Amino acid sequence: MTKPRLATLNVNGNLEEGLKNTVHVRDLAPFFVDEPERLGGTNAGPNPLEYFLGAYSACTSIMTSYAAKDLNFTYTGLDFDTNGSLDPRGFKGVEGIQTYFQTVTIQVEVETEESEEALKQLKETVEKRCPLHNLLVDAGVEVHSQWTIKSK
Repeated sequence: MTKPRLATLNVNGNLEEGLKNTVHVRDLAPFFVDEPERLGGTNAGPNPLEYFLGAYSACTSIMTSYAAKDLNFTYTGLDFDTNGSLDPRGFKGVEGIQTYFQTVTIQVEVETEESEEALKQLKETVEKRCPLHNLLVDAGVEVHSQWTIKSK
C-alpha cells in the first residue's frame, strides 16, 4: 500500500514587542496576533483563540461550499456567529484546568430554497469533513452547532 501524499502548510513570523506578533503566510500581507491592552497587549490584532474561532468559522464556510457542490445543494449566502468559553485559570497555571475552549458554539444561517432535511445533510457532511471541527471534537471540546435557513 502506498502512503498518501501529505500536504504541508507553513507560516513564519516574529515577536514584535510585548505580546504583539507578526505572522506571514505565503505571499499575503502579514497579520498581527496580539492580546487586548487589559491583558498586557497592544490590541494590534485578535488573540490566538479569537483567530481560532475565526478560522473555525471560515473553515466551516469553505467546507460548506465544497460539500454543497458535492450534494447539489444551492445557496446564495451564509452567515456565522461563533463563540468559545474557557476557564482563564488554565492560563495562570492552575493544575487540572484545560487551557483551551471547554465549549464552542457556532450558529450558521444559510440563505437557501433547499429543505430542512437537505440542510441537515449539508451540516452533517460539513462537520464530518471540516478539519477544525474535528480538531475540537477530538480534543473533547463540547461543540454546539446550529444551522438554520435564513428567512427572506
